[in-house]
Amino acid sequence: EARMEALPVEDGVLGGVLAHYSMIHTPPGELPALLAEQARVLAPGGLLLVSFFATDGPEPVRFDHKVAPAYSWPVDRFAELLAGAGLATFARLIHDPASERGFLDAHLLARLP
Repeated sequence: EARMEALPVEDGVLGGVLAHYSMIHTPPGELPALLAEQARVLAPGGLLLVSFFATDGPEPVRFDHKVAPAYSWPVDRFAELLAGAGLATFARLIHDPASERGFLDAHLLARLP
């Protein structure tokens, strides 16, 4: 167990990181550093799969979550943050809020070159 902000893993050793709704509680100003930490531990060609609540608006939206405040993100904006961390997004899956899930959510798959 470890905090996502400071992984006890050497640089460039993991083939992949799964962040399934685990970054939704990270305030927007802290997310770039968190993504950089995920990229740090990836080996060249390593993958990051991140899932999060999405929004159609231009900015992240804070909302009450039963655990702690959370944020939904514009998909393109989150992809830009991944690029800023040195990751190239190459696949997206977006669930329509009219689907059986009942809310807009996104999954981005990115690779470290």
